[in-house]
Amino acid sequence: MIIRLITIFFLNLLLGCFYLNPVFALEHSQRDGLLSMDIPKDWHWEEFSQEIVITYPDGQSAAIDIQWLPNHLISLDDIKKTLKEGNERMIKEGIEPHQGKLIENKEITIDGVYATELEFKSGPDNPVDVSYISFINKGNAFTITYGSRDENMRLLMDDAVSTIKFN
Repeated sequence: MIIRLITIFFLNLLLGCFYLNPVFALEHSQRDGLLSMDIPKDWHWEEFSQEIVITYPDGQSAAIDIQWLPNHLISLDDIKKTLKEGNERMIKEGIEPHQGKLIENKEITIDGVYATELEFKSGPDNPVDVSYISFINKGNAFTITYGSRDENMRLLMDDAVSTIKFN
């Protein structure tokens, strides 16, 4: 019996070392019902007229910034074209002039909605791994930006963004 308890203890300890299970708070919903998502415990969710800013527990440093602009309903082909043009503009005006380095330009989905994601390193002074996601859903154009030098923090942000649901 003692050997079994010791074995279970060490298995749990070993599994705990390899699996980070972030503690997420209750689901937060945008006040107009555009989207909802889970964020890590103690992080702050603050809404403005066309933006959600999610900050670290210190309340000072933005972790995830979600912005949206009213758009009009367009076809999937037009959405893809619009997002491609926006990403090209982001690369030319936001990444290259600041000596950033594009890592990946890919197509993804968020809760079944077509989206694009640019992953890049910010400029050479204190480089940050950044994700810039854009999509159009129900007549609104969205961008989500987040990044960190700390890989564990980036994983928490990735996990939070993966919980986005559209109402």
